[in-house]
Amino acid sequence: MCEHVWDSQVEGWKPRIYIQCIKCGKIVRDFENYVVWLTRDLDIDSVVDVGTGMKGVVAECYYEEIRGIKRGYAVDIWKIKQLSPIWTPLNIDALRLLEYLEPKSVDVVQAFGFLEHLEKPDGFEFLSIAEKLARKLVIVSGAKTLHGPTPDYKVKKDGNPYHLYRSTWSWRDFEPLGWETSREHDEKGEGYGADVVAWRRLSPT
Repeated sequence: MCEHVWDSQVEGWKPRIYIQCIKCGKIVRDFENYVVWLTRDLDIDSVVDVGTGMKGVVAECYYEEIRGIKRGYAVDIWKIKQLSPIWTPLNIDALRLLEYLEPKSVDVVQAFGFLEHLEKPDGFEFLSIAEKLARKLVIVSGAKTLHGPTPDYKVKKDGNPYHLYRSTWSWRDFEPLGWETSREHDEKGEGYGADVVAWRRLSPT
């Protein structure tokens, strides 16, 4: 078995659509890789990141340093990491986003590590809200299984009462709705692993 050495470890950070082992050529994709891949040809200046929490915005450096976005919104019902002034914190329930932002008011809505903490009907409601907010792209992830031994293990680990696992997701939840998914990458062993990534392209430019 190869002891992987990833190109990102050797070359340092830069926008990538995947990372690759320089020894065996294996490819894997994390959330930021999907963001770069799906937005690289889009003209974007505004982003909503849902479920920001204390880890921060996914692809934050890419959006700020490479894409130079003008406006960002960091959304979480619990705590939000201190971010640069580009990001306006919205400490709210994401299902109320349309009370704070106008329809079609941002280019990209993204939510990683978020859907699994909602009941399934609320998850689908969020997807609908995200499509109403975004002009160009919605991209999300959903846990395929519990990321731990019990639904409340994250609650016990970090004290966040909203980290309870309430649902699991697969490509079958998204594709009938017209969303694209990471299924092909997952089947080749190149996807994020424990999560399905799904996206809806709303505009080609």
